[in-house]
Amino acid sequence: MGDDFKAHALNSSHDFYDLLGLSQGATDSEVRSAYRKATLKYHPDKVGASPETLERWHLLQIANEVLSDAGVRELYDNARRAKEDKKKRDDAYEGRRKWMKEDLERRESGALKRKRDEADAEEAFERELRRIAEDNKRRRKEKENQLRCDALDAEAEGKNAQEGVAPTQDTAARGDTGPSDLDRSVTLRFPQNDETKHLDKERIISLFERFGPVDEAVLRDKKIKIDGEKHRQPYMTAVLVFKSIVGAHAAVSDFPKLESSDPATWEAFEQVGWAGGKEPDSVPKAPAPATPLKSRARESILPNNAAAPATPIAGGAHGLKKVPSFASFKGTPGGTPRGPNSPSLDEITMMRLKNAERRRLEEKIRKEEAAAAMD
Repeated sequence: MGDDFKAHALNSSHDFYDLLGLSQGATDSEVRSAYRKATLKYHPDKVGASPETLERWHLLQIANEVLSDAGVRELYDNARRAKEDKKKRDDAYEGRRKWMKEDLERRESGALKRKRDEADAEEAFERELRRIAEDNKRRRKEKENQLRCDALDAEAEGKNAQEGVAPTQDTAARGDTGPSDLDRSVTLRFPQNDETKHLDKERIISLFERFGPVDEAVLRDKKIKIDGEKHRQPYMTAVLVFKSIVGAHAAVSDFPKLESSDPATWEAFEQVGWAGGKEPDSVPKAPAPATPLKSRARESILPNNAAAPATPIAGGAHGLKKVPSFASFKGTPGGTPRGPNSPSLDEITMMRLKNAERRRLEEKIRKEEAAAAMD
């Protein structure tokens, strides 16, 4: 019988102290008193011989035998303490496991939210670009209709004033609507940090309006993978649509010089370039250096032995110099006919002057570097 009670003490899943209404440090007399009270309360003769009553009565008998014997009680106390410790460890493990599960769910939810936010930002950016394109298309259409009406009116007035005179080439070309939105657009980007937090839309427009009036500006947040970095870095990208291709050309061509001369203002911008990825075809290309022509070649070029146009050279001793021709530039009178998206003559002149100034600066730098190398 003793071995049976030891087995109950070691393996029973019931709390014998709780069955008798005792604490773990109860004395033997308290155990006997609690058992007597329990038998009076749960005896089958008093409460009925139902299976539940008989089961409880049997457990009360075992609890009394286990707790009344000091050796068996010590085994039960040790086993009970071990079970409680195991339960605490299991509860801690479950708590940790639950926390890890909730943390994983939070991370997944945050990642999904970031993806949704990035997708929404991308969609909003594309929607804004489409709105700008549609708005500019509408304005170009209105301008084209107005110019067409003006051309028809001018043609009608010319016919009334001088019958049989055809409209001039300038009049026929008045339907030109200027460069496209893409040709007038530049892109830029800069990292988002404490040093660039002041660069909002208004500040960027005010900086780049030094090159020319800005028609539209669209900004968006974007994470970009930088070489050498483990994670994508937060960046701000922008598209600036200038009112004139001259402003866009000046922004792209003058940015390196400004970055060197005023790094505190401009070094935050990592990239400033054409929105189309390359310089538009309508921008005049720099001609090859001119070579002196022999007199016979000049006579073959100038019809009827006409003298070449000349202009005074400022400070020159001999007076005259050939006027540079614009015919070598695409889209200018005398060269390739201008298309519907070609810049105006004034815009071509401004860009040509910009290119000439850039070439002079590059030549000056090359000469200084050569002189420094010889020293």
